[in-house]
Amino acid sequence: MKIELKKIHMENFKKVAKLSVDFGHLTKIYGQNATGKTTVEDAFMWCLFDKNSAGETKFQVRPLDSDGNQVDHVEIMVEATLEVDGREVVLSKVQKQNWVKKRGMKTETLQGNNNFFEIDGIPRKEKDYKEFVFNLVDEESFKLLTNPYVFASKKWKEQRSKLMKIAPEIDADTVIAANPEILSELSLALSLHSPEDLAARSKKALSEYKKQQSEIPARIDEVKKSMKDVDVAELELQKNALREQIAEIEQSEDDVAKQYEQHQKDSDDLMDLRFKLSDMERKANEETVSERSRLEELMTGKQYEIDKCNSQINALKRRISDAQGTISAYEKKRQELYEDWGKVKADTYLDAVEFDEDSTICPTCGQAYPADRIADMRADFERTKASRKKKWEEEHNAHLERISLDGNQCNNLIKQMKEKVKTAQSEFSDLEKKVLLYENEKAEMESELAKLPDRVDVSSHTEYQKLSREIEKKERMLSQVNSGAEMRQQLRVKKMGLKDELAIVEKEIVSADNSAAEERIDVLKTEMGEIAQKIADEEKMIYLLEEYTKEKMTLVSRMVNEKFGIVTWKLFDKQINGAIVECCECMVNGVPYSTLNTGHRIVAGLDIIRTLSEMHGVIAPIFIDNAEAVNDYNIPEMESQLVLLSVSEDKDLRVEKEE
Repeated sequence: MKIELKKIHMENFKKVAKLSVDFGHLTKIYGQNATGKTTVEDAFMWCLFDKNSAGETKFQVRPLDSDGNQVDHVEIMVEATLEVDGREVVLSKVQKQNWVKKRGMKTETLQGNNNFFEIDGIPRKEKDYKEFVFNLVDEESFKLLTNPYVFASKKWKEQRSKLMKIAPEIDADTVIAANPEILSELSLALSLHSPEDLAARSKKALSEYKKQQSEIPARIDEVKKSMKDVDVAELELQKNALREQIAEIEQSEDDVAKQYEQHQKDSDDLMDLRFKLSDMERKANEETVSERSRLEELMTGKQYEIDKCNSQINALKRRISDAQGTISAYEKKRQELYEDWGKVKADTYLDAVEFDEDSTICPTCGQAYPADRIADMRADFERTKASRKKKWEEEHNAHLERISLDGNQCNNLIKQMKEKVKTAQSEFSDLEKKVLLYENEKAEMESELAKLPDRVDVSSHTEYQKLSREIEKKERMLSQVNSGAEMRQQLRVKKMGLKDELAIVEKEIVSADNSAAEERIDVLKTEMGEIAQKIADEEKMIYLLEEYTKEKMTLVSRMVNEKFGIVTWKLFDKQINGAIVECCECMVNGVPYSTLNTGHRIVAGLDIIRTLSEMHGVIAPIFIDNAEAVNDYNIPEMESQLVLLSVSEDKDLRVEKEE
């Protein structure tokens, strides 16, 4: 879909009484600050989405008078003529005030505003109007496609989510094909599970295998300790002793479990005591905290008023400075006009041309013309000379009059500016008084706040001291014992070693040799080798999955960046530990967007819009604010319509358009 803006007509919109702007493929709008350049874009967005160009729903739509009061009893109207895929569409929005005269009242009161809508001159309900606009293009997409600053201003996760939609979904075969020498081993696994599931499974398995690997050497040592000269009687004694040790360990495990339960109970009791102590302190400090919160809230309010007044004071300072600068410029202009008036006034008419006596002689016969003809010739000469003088005098007087008019206009403007300075200075003085008043009030509150104690001391209360002693006793007791978790692990390992040793002793009793111990050691060594291989396999799987992720990220980045011209996107970052993390940073020739100047940001934004337009299948008018930061040669060729808003010396809006 291609949307072009052909014309905007507005009446009583913001400070514009009446304005019509015709647009071409390239439209340049020039003017000083506050002359209404942004108002043109505001009017367009208000007509479509009931917001200004900054996306704000609450802004001053109604015009204001010279005193800053809104002008009532006028209709606000914006009419936008669009061309959508070659078809002309006229959208119109009118806002009227709703004045109501209530029963028993002499005057009307304002009861809000009513909006009225038309499409191609046909009245529409607001719901139907909004649905029509939405079917053209939704608001969020429209902002992305019409403002080169919008996309780059979004959070990086939103940008990345949008960019990921540009690249097509990459399947596992495509990633493997990019690096088959390393990744081909993953083909079968990835056909059954996702890379994320495989990585989670391998990391969990690797942790379990390493834990098992760390326990086997201790078990082998326990078996080796049991290998000695065979003495069956001695072995029987050993067997009984081992069984007793195992029984003791099992009893200890039960005791440790009880110890763990008691430790948890004591910890819970300690937590309850601390809650009671904290609650006692909280209740004792409630009144102080409440008063402190009240004073801090009041101080925050005063500080807000101070900041607000200071902000207004700064604005007045700028207004006074600007007005004084304008006065200085007009006074300089007035002096220049006065000097020009003096120079022009001093000019006198000079005409040194005299009658050519030779012109009275006939060039053919050489004799003088008749006297009456000569008289006519002299009369014509004098008339011509008098006419030249009269023309000079008229132009001379007109020049003086123009200078006088310009001088009077400068005087009037100087007078107006001085009145504005006087008014601003009066407001400035009032605001300074307000700031002083607020600061004094805030200082009084700070003094009251300083008098409040940080905390009410309840340590002398009997109940507080009793709770403190109980807490100290519990903490001392718990510091001398542990939860038993480490002990249970030690007992488990020791019991497993004793069982291994018991199994060997029982076998030795039967076989009367060390073959059982040696066989057990071989089994444990084989088990340790198998676990080592499993660890290697899982570590290799994790490495392959990391390489797979890197390769996929490279492909995604390439696919995304191929869609852009000068802009590139950094979508992944490598951390110090080698891990790959998601990110999203706009770059232009390797320079981050955040460090670009305004001109380069605009050019980058246009490149982004070109890609987003292809993605959405929508081409819409692009409004470029601060367009003075770019030149004609560095604005890229765009299929979209461009509207450049540039600051200039023009006091009134100047519009240039190119088809």
